[in-house]
Amino acid sequence: MITTPEDLQGALARLALDQGDSLDIEAKTFSEFSADSLAPSLCSLANLPGGGVILLGVNERQDDPLTGVDDPHALAQQVTNLARNGFAPPLTVHTASIRLGETTVVAVNVDEAPISRKPVAWHGKAYVRQYDGDYTMSLQEQQQLLRRHDRPRDDRAIVPGTNISDLDPARIADFATSVRRSTPALQNATNDDILLRMNALTGSGEATVAGLYALGVYPQQHLPHLSLTAAVTTNSSQNPTHRASNRKDFTGPLPTILDNTVEWVAQNISSSMVVNTDGRADTTFSVPLVAVREVVANALVHRDLSEATSGRVVELRLTSTGLVLTSPGGLWGLSVDQLGTPDGKSAVNEFLYGICRHVGGRDHRVIEAMGTGIRTVRDALAEAGLEPPRFIDNGLRFTVVFPNHAMYSSGDLTWLGTVKTTGLSRAQKEALLRMRAVGPLSNGDYRSFAGVDSTTARSDLKDLVARGLAVRMGNRRGTRYGLSPSVKP
Repeated sequence: MITTPEDLQGALARLALDQGDSLDIEAKTFSEFSADSLAPSLCSLANLPGGGVILLGVNERQDDPLTGVDDPHALAQQVTNLARNGFAPPLTVHTASIRLGETTVVAVNVDEAPISRKPVAWHGKAYVRQYDGDYTMSLQEQQQLLRRHDRPRDDRAIVPGTNISDLDPARIADFATSVRRSTPALQNATNDDILLRMNALTGSGEATVAGLYALGVYPQQHLPHLSLTAAVTTNSSQNPTHRASNRKDFTGPLPTILDNTVEWVAQNISSSMVVNTDGRADTTFSVPLVAVREVVANALVHRDLSEATSGRVVELRLTSTGLVLTSPGGLWGLSVDQLGTPDGKSAVNEFLYGICRHVGGRDHRVIEAMGTGIRTVRDALAEAGLEPPRFIDNGLRFTVVFPNHAMYSSGDLTWLGTVKTTGLSRAQKEALLRMRAVGPLSNGDYRSFAGVDSTTARSDLKDLVARGLAVRMGNRRGTRYGLSPSVKP
């Protein structure tokens, strides 16, 4: 929620770093009220997990983003009336008039609508929030939200035309052995009885979605969307003719998809050989594979399995800004903020989750079921000196990003909002934040996170010095750039 000048300064800094693309913050420049312009954003933010905020009187595309509004009180009242009367169900908003210098901005904080009332619609049309704007929901997307009114049970659905011959005998044997070993109530059960009790097969002998997906010979014969597509993507502005490379479609049962995906990532990210003190040589990867495995396993197991997502696969992209993994469907029973905490454990597909506790890949069970997966991801990235992962839930799709750039606290962003950054590039702004957080930077440090050559890095850093924002220390290879005393907090 944005209610104070400090909140606003932090939000403006975040918009600048994200180059205007923020899932839960929308900036609008107009001073006169327009329902047609405002309603889609109100609607999409109410459908967004956690809600969001609209800043009226801000242009995030300008160096000086504050444009202000003419009559803040009247505008706030009009927005409140629209929220109460123009939507089904009515929205809850909290407005705040915030003054920075001579300019006043109206912040419209939009509460998330209750899950049982989604999707919110305006004149019969529902909207979904994405990074680059508000979009009309498709009928399938609306069905996704409607199905979330009740506990998802799509993993228990029958797959017509299937029977036990569609399941892999070797996987069945390993699965049953694991269940007997860890489940006293089933330790004397037959394989067939275990498949029935664990909801892999129905009483009439047909495979369930969970059973076919986890134990099937080739699940995509019946459920082609239960697959994963991976590709390396490039910056099209740098090479317009080369958009993606090494695209792969991974199919088969869930454990096979998981193993093959992790192997593909290992082949497509940089690695190096490290000789340990005992003389053994190990390969280290630029992204820890244990972290990759955890997030891919979660995406495969917790994806939306309903008919509304037929045709939508899990997507993995290696990009210039990091690893991006997107799966159909959002979280169930918890928020993004709860991920990795003691209470941050909630399986979307309970029956599939239960089966995957006993189904293994090459080295590990698909799911350890200890509730420590996200903590493992964060710890592995931190140990490798990498930034923490970003988790993004828009209610219809869940995305995990292993970013190449830093994540900053609200205090860092508020501080940046007090610094005169007009004319600075995004990389220069990030350099200031890094100087504040970890100390002086070298030319090599700047090149690493900004993705530029040595000449550009030197020019950008010298520009910060010329503006009085940074100071140069040392000579030649020992040269470092730190925050100027005039801008230190």
